[in-house]
Amino acid sequence: MNTAMALQTEDQLALIIAAAGSSQRFGQGNKLLQDLRGLPVFCHTVRNFLSAISPGACLLITPAAEQSTFAQQLQAHLPALSARVQCLPGGATRAASVLAGLQAVPESCEYIAIQDAARPFSSAELLLRCLASARQYGSGVAAHRLTDTVKVVQGDHLVSHTLDRRQLWGTETPQVFSRALLLQAYRAAAQDLGATDEAQLLENSGQPVHLVENTCPNPKITLAGDLKFYNY
Repeated sequence: MNTAMALQTEDQLALIIAAAGSSQRFGQGNKLLQDLRGLPVFCHTVRNFLSAISPGACLLITPAAEQSTFAQQLQAHLPALSARVQCLPGGATRAASVLAGLQAVPESCEYIAIQDAARPFSSAELLLRCLASARQYGSGVAAHRLTDTVKVVQGDHLVSHTLDRRQLWGTETPQVFSRALLLQAYRAAAQDLGATDEAQLLENSGQPVHLVENTCPNPKITLAGDLKFYNY
């Protein structure tokens, strides 16, 4: 987080922090409740964003069975910010969880930001750049150019072909959208909510998606080894 940033009011922005995942690939326990440099993983996102930005709403979407645990941890570690966060139970998929948050957003919020709680190093500066893109184009999705050589594999670990990495980007969060466009994408998806990010929902509905290049590290904690690597 850029600690030099003054608190910036963005009343038209609603921030939805997606924290309702199952953590199946992580192993035992909820990865978002694990300690990372003195805070539960999910608290880093709350601190990074809310210490610099005052949105019109901030919704933390958690597993229903752990909703009270998240709220207690937030109060214990970030008491000054916890009152600005509303905890809500999520759904069976990521898209269903985000939709639960979207349905609770005040009508005054014209832009929706979605952030993975498992990306603890996302900055407020990046969120504001994505918001600026959404105001201009309807969408602003944090993304980075892929530097790895990407292979398509079929069968028993056999390479089928290699993709041209000059055309490949990896999307991240935050992802910010015009509320009207995001709702339109959800209506188009109907009950097919298997998309792995909101940008894909817009793609599927025929809407253009505008990327915001991010050149700073913005890793996602997925495996137990990820947490050990960044916990120094």
